[in-house]
Amino acid sequence: MYVCIVWYGVIFVHKGLYRSGTFKFRLTLPEDYPQRPPSITFLTDMFHPLVDDEGNLSISQQFPVWRPYRDYLFHVLFYLKNIFKKSVLDGLNDKYCLNKEAYRLYRTDIIVFSKLAQQCAQLSITESYLYEHIPDNNMIRFSPLSDAKFGKEDDLFITSVYMVI
Repeated sequence: MYVCIVWYGVIFVHKGLYRSGTFKFRLTLPEDYPQRPPSITFLTDMFHPLVDDEGNLSISQQFPVWRPYRDYLFHVLFYLKNIFKKSVLDGLNDKYCLNKEAYRLYRTDIIVFSKLAQQCAQLSITESYLYEHIPDNNMIRFSPLSDAKFGKEDDLFITSVYMVI
């Protein structure tokens, strides 16, 4: 019987080309992890050189050969955080990029790329993406807050786990 572990996450980007973005993702650990690497799929539309049309993130630039018991999940999550940073975008190799057009634009027309990246970030924080695009088994759910529903702001305590850039 094939059993894999599926986790859901959200990354909040505060700086750079994707600033203000709230990107939901699914992380899948294969049955034989750590022998094989985890995979990450964005649930939010993503315009990024390392992400294909289906939302799949290529981790091959950072992990060209997966090394069991040397490469771990926390390394992959750290890389996920870093893919939005200029230093990683500047160092991308074409052969690892799943979105060749995004890669080309980043290299040749940073103004257009910046607009598309920011459009992607802004789309990620629209009500439909924040509140509706939720797989049934994803326990991470956003909903609008209102004083009428939750009382005074001083009485509201929220505990969250998320990645901040």
